[in-house]
Amino acid sequence: MSARIAPVVPPPRLRVAEPDDLPEVALVRARSWQAAYAGLVPHDVLSHLDEPERLDRWVAAYSGWGHARTVVAEDDGRIVGFTSSGPERGPDDLPCGVHGRGEVYAIYTLPSVWGTGAGRELLHHTLDELVTSGYDHVTLWVLEGNSRAQRFYERHGFAPTGERAQPADFLPELRYARRL
Repeated sequence: MSARIAPVVPPPRLRVAEPDDLPEVALVRARSWQAAYAGLVPHDVLSHLDEPERLDRWVAAYSGWGHARTVVAEDDGRIVGFTSSGPERGPDDLPCGVHGRGEVYAIYTLPSVWGTGAGRELLHHTLDELVTSGYDHVTLWVLEGNSRAQRFYERHGFAPTGERAQPADFLPELRYARRL
């Protein structure tokens, strides 16, 4: 009996996102939500996320987030994932100014690269950037019931804080945190 050897997958190329990348970033977010949130978010919400007008609205809204640093993961010149981070936000989605506390606002990859290490590379890069920026603590929010994401964050040292929020017109989220 011969041992099966898993194929070696080269890590994605990471780089800071450019404004022209945002439409592709929006599509990665939409496709990731459609796969990850199936059964958690109503189908009629998920099925429309990749429509051009929805993507355009997300790009317009996200373009105003001057405090966010976005990094993309590329594979063969195509964006397959992204992460966005910066200072921890308060209830109004604006930086709350708590010294030393950063936040991972978003981390999404295309379902086709789940399990390849692309998400891990993005997360590690983002955590390193937060340390370099002077943060010693990081938080993030995860959709309640998204056990795949919860396991991913826990493998990388995050733990639930017990805090729960329910943004307007959306499902409950759980806060996770760790020291850097």
